[in-house]
Amino acid sequence: MPRIAVNFIRDRLIPAVNIEAFIGQYVTLKRQSSNNYTCCCPFHHEKTPSFVVTPSKQMFYCFGCKEHGNAIDFVMKFKNLSFVEAVEEVAQFAGLNVEYEQGSGGFEKADTYKLYYELMDRCASYFVKCLSSSPEGKDYFIKKRELSEDTIIKARLGYAPDSWDYIHNIAKNTDEYKKLIELGMVVDKGDRSYAMFRGRVMIPIIDGRGRVISFGGRTLGDAKPKYLNTAESPIFRKRHELFGLYETLQANRNRPARIVIVEGYMDVIALRQFGCSFAVASLGTATTKEQMELMFRYTKQVVCCYDGDFAGRNAAWHALETATAVLKADREIRFAFLPPEHDPDSLVRAEGLSAFTRTLDASVSYPEFLIKHISDKYDLSDPGQKSPFLNEVLYFIRRIPEMTLQAVCVSELARKAGLEEDLLYEMLKSVKLNSRDEKEWEKEAGSMKKEGTVNLLTTPMRRLIAFILQQPTLVSTVYERFNLDKLQHLCKDAAIKGNVDLSLFLNLIKEKPDITPAGFIETVRGSVREKYVRNLIEAEFIPKKADGSEFSPEVRADLFSKLIKETLGMPLKQEIERLRLRGDSITKEEMEAMSLLNRMLTKHGIS
Repeated sequence: MPRIAVNFIRDRLIPAVNIEAFIGQYVTLKRQSSNNYTCCCPFHHEKTPSFVVTPSKQMFYCFGCKEHGNAIDFVMKFKNLSFVEAVEEVAQFAGLNVEYEQGSGGFEKADTYKLYYELMDRCASYFVKCLSSSPEGKDYFIKKRELSEDTIIKARLGYAPDSWDYIHNIAKNTDEYKKLIELGMVVDKGDRSYAMFRGRVMIPIIDGRGRVISFGGRTLGDAKPKYLNTAESPIFRKRHELFGLYETLQANRNRPARIVIVEGYMDVIALRQFGCSFAVASLGTATTKEQMELMFRYTKQVVCCYDGDFAGRNAAWHALETATAVLKADREIRFAFLPPEHDPDSLVRAEGLSAFTRTLDASVSYPEFLIKHISDKYDLSDPGQKSPFLNEVLYFIRRIPEMTLQAVCVSELARKAGLEEDLLYEMLKSVKLNSRDEKEWEKEAGSMKKEGTVNLLTTPMRRLIAFILQQPTLVSTVYERFNLDKLQHLCKDAAIKGNVDLSLFLNLIKEKPDITPAGFIETVRGSVREKYVRNLIEAEFIPKKADGSEFSPEVRADLFSKLIKETLGMPLKQEIERLRLRGDSITKEEMEAMSLLNRMLTKHGIS
């Protein structure tokens, strides 16, 4: 995908967005003071409002859960959007067209991707039209699958005619035809090309934003394969997508209490028809880590629902292994198994949604399924098999990076094996992972460690940079008065740690006098500086009035001068002393430098 231009976000999008109005679409804000609006935080449960929006900074901050950021950060968190999706959403609100980076065909790429989505939507509409004139296609959905007309329409189910060249009814020109080859809708054999899907009922695969990105087709005759899916394309990566996710999000306002993942497209469609609004399916593969992460973006509980036979339990075990790397303290995965004679589709058609609900209610937790699956391989009544059973379970538990989940598994194992937890923990300590598992464990566990609270304002330079990040408008007005270009050079010459960041942000203010704290975030987003900048922006150290409003510009400018004094004082005096000690050997340039240092000391009242 083309890269969105950073300058567009920082210089056009962020300044154009009224953050109070934007966030006010999703929550009810009340004026707290002349500068702030407040409400109960949408990201955690609370009774007393601690969520604050500050229009002058174009920022929000929650004093409870510490969530913070600009309009892009808010909608990413609130609607579980990717960064690109969030930028597009904010740009739409602001009435702006997203701008892309030059030099790598950004605009051309954007137009290409727009055409990709348009062509896939056109294919879906064509298949829907063809279904209306296909008795065998309609019979399959209505008579065999017992789907209602309403369900067929909502799912945009269709039919691909048994023709080699119908694709010319979709492509308007040669370029579009080539794009359909790239999208996997046309097979290109060099000397000839033809439609990928022929004589099949068609199921469109929709991404999380409601766009058609792929298709699944089922033959109505004896053709092989029985099921055929679009190959991966510029807009479709099957490891990263879930069938039915868009509908699930729409039905649950982007916040489903749980998501159940089943094996087939028709299972999802049938469940939806019977009133289950939170079912999704993987795309012809075992559930991937990326799909697990995708589900947990929107919910805290995932239920994996499989057939109750041997194959179904093996699929569940694979899902458990996949989920192990992504589980955290606030994420739960459970496993539900269907009666042997049913899949979700046949179960709801035979016994109704209540039967499927009972299956979900009977689901087992991660620790329960982990231990049950392994224990089924052993005869625990045989004392000789108990030790290898414990070793296998403990080895798996040792691989779990999330420590809370480890503890729950040990507790469940103690109950199952009739042993004390303390003994099992001693045994767990002695478990040695193989080198591959050890590396994986360290990688995942490292990413889950909570970072300790670090006081970022321990040095004068950090306090100075924090002030600049929080008060860019004021700094812009006193830029010449405080000779901030010279300040940069002095800090660099004195090798004061942080001088590079100081110059970066002062130069941004000089170039963009109307930059806001939110704009600084976009400048460093995705870089190693991002977290550092965010923390400095949110650090509370600038005094305010009793009502929470800011002091006058004069008072804040005086504080800025004092921060410069703190930052420069000791280094400048040390440099002057070094030059004085040189005595007669001092050069003309060094004499001028010492004179400048003295003037800076006098200017900022440093004695």
